[in-house]
Amino acid sequence: MKFINTSILLLLFGLIISSCQESPVEPEEQFVQIYFKYDFRNELNTFENTYQKDLILDGVIKVPFWLTAEEQNKILNKVNEVDFFSMPDTFQYSSEDSIIILIPDPGEQILRIKYEQKDKTIIWSFLVLANNQQFNKLLQFKNFIISIIESKPEYKILPPHRGGYL
Repeated sequence: MKFINTSILLLLFGLIISSCQESPVEPEEQFVQIYFKYDFRNELNTFENTYQKDLILDGVIKVPFWLTAEEQNKILNKVNEVDFFSMPDTFQYSSEDSIIILIPDPGEQILRIKYEQKDKTIIWSFLVLANNQQFNKLLQFKNFIISIIESKPEYKILPPHRGGYL
């Protein structure tokens, strides 16, 4: 009987000790890898499992960040819906386009998506090509990814930005 009580106590002690140790949360497999630089210095990088938020006056903050399998599948569905892999590598305006220029210009925007054997990078400056349906689909896709980022608890606990760009 004493042996059983001692065994139970040792087992409980072991469980208590092991539960006190930090167990790192492992990221889910990123079968859809994304590098997305947008709106000045915000950056999602699932190649490195990080997210960088532009705090403007307070610099940037970079944190561990990844997407769940469900979020990646939603992104893949949107990739197919907008035909991302068939879009041009850059969006530039021509004389036929109606453009709207944003001031201040947040600089070059980059969206790279790698899935299986497909690897596509699209670069654009922040011009709004009003007549370009592909570009409008890209902007919708951009906003879709941002909505996923901003819905995650990891993003919500980040400090708010302070200030603005002129």
